[in-house]
Amino acid sequence: ALAATASKHVPLDMVLLSLRERETTAASVPLNDTPPRIFTSSRPASLLVFDGSPVLAPVTGTTLSVAVNTNWNVFFDSASKPWYLLVGGGWLAAPDSNGPWVPAGKLPPAFASLPADANFADVRKQIPGRVLAAKDAPTVYVSTTPAEIIIIDGPPKFAAIAGTTLEYLANSPVAVFRDKGTQTIYYLVSGRWFSAPGFDGPWTFATHTLPPDFRRIPPDSPRGSVLASVPGTVQAQEALIHAQIPQQATLKRDAATVSV
Repeated sequence: ALAATASKHVPLDMVLLSLRERETTAASVPLNDTPPRIFTSSRPASLLVFDGSPVLAPVTGTTLSVAVNTNWNVFFDSASKPWYLLVGGGWLAAPDSNGPWVPAGKLPPAFASLPADANFADVRKQIPGRVLAAKDAPTVYVSTTPAEIIIIDGPPKFAAIAGTTLEYLANSPVAVFRDKGTQTIYYLVSGRWFSAPGFDGPWTFATHTLPPDFRRIPPDSPRGSVLASVPGTVQAQEALIHAQIPQQATLKRDAATVSV
């Protein structure tokens, strides 16, 4: 009876250690490993992605239309013809959705007539918006297919990773590496690795062809966190085990606050 009712607390790390002895594989899920468009910028930049060609919906009571297949606030004014983009609290304008995007200056009167509802509440707060000087305006890269951007603070600066032939891109927050031997560039994004002979591409899927030195990246190095995405490492195995452990939470309905 005692054995049936008593409980024992076991540290999660001990459980993980025992599970390492078993063969742990991810579920067989078909994934799209086609490389996205990968842009590189050595100055402040924004990535404007449309899900296909821009789709516009008219804004009632104005000459404006709003793009509905992007997460950005993008408008087209049928009266003055430019496209407008809200970025960083300021407005950019372009003759076409593909750009070139430059500081918009004074917005057309139609923006003052945006409906006073929740759909445009955030946009209305940014009218007329902060004034953007040309030197402060970000470079805008536009894509109608899945895309990513590597933003570098000036020319690329690589720093060596001890005990390996790898270097990491030190003046960028993203996970970019270079193999000193082959000069191949490796980029980790959304859990997938892509490689290219240079920042201009062409990029190819590289998760399963990473050089062995990726497994030797010190965990306490500036980019040690990528080990969880390097196949064959203890960190990757533990990440897989963690992902397979069921998670349970309790939500009290009367105390919950939901904002849709």
